[in-house]
Amino acid sequence: MTQKRIWIGLSVCLLAIAGYFGYRWWTAPIRSPWELIPSDALIVLESTALQDTVSKESRLNELSLRTTPVFQEAVQAVDQFIWPALDTTDALKLLRSKPIWYSLHRTSRDKLEFAFYLPLKTAEDRALVNRLLKPNADRFRTLSHPYEKERIHEFLTVGNESLGSFVVLDDFLVGSPSTIVIESVVRRIHQRFSETPLQRADVTLLQPGTIAGLYVRSSVLESLLTSPLNTKTDWQARYIRTFLPTEIKTQFQQSINRTHLLGKSVEDIGTQSAVASLFSGQIPGRIACGNLIPDQTTSVFHIGLSDGAKFGAALTPFINAEQEGVFREGRRKLRPLLQRDATSFYQYLGNEVALLKLDASFSEQRMILLVKSPNVEKLYDRYQLAAVLLSGKDQLAKTKSFLKHPVTLIDAPDLPAHLFGGLFRGFSRSWVTQEKDYLIIANSEEVMQEYLQALRDETVWSVNRRQLDLLTKTLRPANFTVFTRFGRAGESIAAQWPTAWQQLLNHDDTALDNIENLVYQSSYGRDRIYSTIVLGRTSRRASEAVFNRVFLQKNVDFNAPLANAPLPLGDFVGGSGQIWAIDNSRQFVQITPYNDKRVIGSIDGAIKSQLIPVNYLDNGRLQYAFTTAQSLYFADSYNGFVRLQSVRLPKGANPSLLSLARGLSDRAQILLLGHQDGSVFAFDKTQKRFIRQFSVTSTGEACPPYQTIFRNQNLSVLSLQKEGKLNKWQQNGNQAPGFPLDLQSEFSGPAFMDGSTPATITTLGKQGEFIRISEEGKILEKSQLYRPVRRGTFHLLIEEGQKDYLVLRTTDTETAILDHNGKSLFEVRGLVPGRTTIRYHIFGSGLKLVSVKSGNFTSLYHLNGRPFGDRPIPGLYPVNLQYSPSRNKLFIYSSTEKAVQVWSIKLR
Repeated sequence: MTQKRIWIGLSVCLLAIAGYFGYRWWTAPIRSPWELIPSDALIVLESTALQDTVSKESRLNELSLRTTPVFQEAVQAVDQFIWPALDTTDALKLLRSKPIWYSLHRTSRDKLEFAFYLPLKTAEDRALVNRLLKPNADRFRTLSHPYEKERIHEFLTVGNESLGSFVVLDDFLVGSPSTIVIESVVRRIHQRFSETPLQRADVTLLQPGTIAGLYVRSSVLESLLTSPLNTKTDWQARYIRTFLPTEIKTQFQQSINRTHLLGKSVEDIGTQSAVASLFSGQIPGRIACGNLIPDQTTSVFHIGLSDGAKFGAALTPFINAEQEGVFREGRRKLRPLLQRDATSFYQYLGNEVALLKLDASFSEQRMILLVKSPNVEKLYDRYQLAAVLLSGKDQLAKTKSFLKHPVTLIDAPDLPAHLFGGLFRGFSRSWVTQEKDYLIIANSEEVMQEYLQALRDETVWSVNRRQLDLLTKTLRPANFTVFTRFGRAGESIAAQWPTAWQQLLNHDDTALDNIENLVYQSSYGRDRIYSTIVLGRTSRRASEAVFNRVFLQKNVDFNAPLANAPLPLGDFVGGSGQIWAIDNSRQFVQITPYNDKRVIGSIDGAIKSQLIPVNYLDNGRLQYAFTTAQSLYFADSYNGFVRLQSVRLPKGANPSLLSLARGLSDRAQILLLGHQDGSVFAFDKTQKRFIRQFSVTSTGEACPPYQTIFRNQNLSVLSLQKEGKLNKWQQNGNQAPGFPLDLQSEFSGPAFMDGSTPATITTLGKQGEFIRISEEGKILEKSQLYRPVRRGTFHLLIEEGQKDYLVLRTTDTETAILDHNGKSLFEVRGLVPGRTTIRYHIFGSGLKLVSVKSGNFTSLYHLNGRPFGDRPIPGLYPVNLQYSPSRNKLFIYSSTEKAVQVWSIKLR
């Protein structure tokens, strides 16, 4: 009896337990995708709108989620499964308004792949998915194999091209281009108690009113922001990492003007408590200096404050955590200015500090620091006193006037970094002036002059309506903002990414082209970081009707033929510039935007060089230097009139390349000019004559152009002679150690030195011998480029601004454009013998073009060989090009028999 009662009790207990688990199973919510996503996911996305189709009109005026980097690649992972197997109506039924999840995984050292998780809610969904299992046999087929109690299906074309693998569950369709990822998902299904990246309570990444959620692991942020060890450290990138939270979970929504996407998140402070203390009690602010940010700005680092003195006091513990003792030592010297009293530098610090990076080649940093102050004169005095304390020099450089601004040179290395806790490096010396209630600090005199010209011409963000809308409407008040104009700085950013990320995002039809503005903002509470990510564009897109079309903007008739191509100055099409032209009677003619022609005077021939802005007269404004075959001219433009002065060129000078003499110890030497024997002259403005500053040691004939490299405040000059003598001079005029170097070959083109550290010199023999040389004059590598049966002559094609080079293989009627390694990019045939000019152009927005003038027409090409513009540009001379980022247009200045013409091409 007792035994029977025991069995009855056990049965009741078992029924109770079974009933409990049955009830839990019956009432349990739908399985969360977190239970399917492998724990090694780098990025996790969720969206109900990502798969929505976008009209052509919307693409012109809005930024859609599916054309955004990372999101676009996630879309493609779904599209290659659903759209081929189903017709449009059924595909939309399956995808529309569903919370689809996506995860990104590493499948090999240099390969990343997405997986998608499509919820199946109805019988109709499952019926549509069954069509993947039994596709149209004329086009596709599906193979299956078992894997850990599940069946993995592979979707193939009839030509056995794999479109990816998938697994069908009761509640989800999971697919990926990679079978490895699907196998990881299957293993995850059978690991019920493994951890997820987020808390189990976070079963969704979406919130009401958002269109997508994004989770990014901290390791991903670190890999994308950490520069490779073999490159020069970008200190600004280092401090971006300092300001970022360890990981981000953000929700995206459309901005008011729909040209940008906004991602908002709230994260725990975590390890960022030291940075948060900088902004303790600081009220976030907007970027208010839009009238001081030039159009050529590529990135902005902005700090918004409400109490400058309190911020300054918080910098001391922040910098004490620095690993470099140099800044702690600098703070010790500056201690009298760092106290919270009336003598403090921070007592006069306002609510805004901004670092601007301007357009520059890869070898230099051109920066402006803006510091707002309630009393800018007092702040200026404190800055000069800080220079005295840091450098130990009692005497400051003499103040010069430029465009009605007094500009003072302060020789105290990295003074802004010492004052702001190492945040603003790159100012080996400071050129300082004031503009209203802002202290303006530049890291070179040329940068300051260019910056003040931009303010005078009002080519600033506050005048650009779309850029102003970004500042006042789209961006939020924040303690810290980093803005990058991705179209201009994107190549340098992408070059630092790991190979896997470059392959994922830098494909032919990349969504990176759709992003112009990339912004991260953060504000700091006691235990939270409030972050915003902004993605979008302010340049207008071109419709299919005008994209890549060549339009005639202006036609100005002349009474006499022109002697060379017209030279644009400023924004001529916008009404604030001018054109200079020379007719065959040697008259110098100024053309206004209203087609007025003013004869300024006469010169002794056609203009051979570019216009070089230079401070020649010391009258508070820049002059423009150019050369003819016989003379150097200075044109002083003021109040709409131009005055000319000339100096005779030395005998044998090559007038085709005139450049600024940056870095010479004698600051009176302002220009450099090459000579036919390979030496280089400097022009001294006090003596008003040319001096042979860089002399060759052997007779020969130059391979122009020479190259000037200004790096780490030092000037180097490179010149190659046709007989194979490579000359490299230091700024004192002496040959660098290891030079001149005899390459024992015949050359038809120049050598090129890049801006890396250490630098590499590249040159190319006439018969295609590739030679790479170290800075010390040691040959690192020799190789022979492929020579076709019909041999051509090889040489380097140096970019007009000496930022980069391509390789040319030319015959009388053909030319091949090759990359740095000699790989063919494209070929141009049918050229006119003896009447062909090829040039290479790089513009500030990442636009790279090759112009080929043959006969009386010029054709423009992208580096992939695709024509830029739907037809050639007529013109007697090689054209001059000018890119306008605000209009997203390229302007081409050409000349016909008796007219100046301005053409335009709208970019994508």
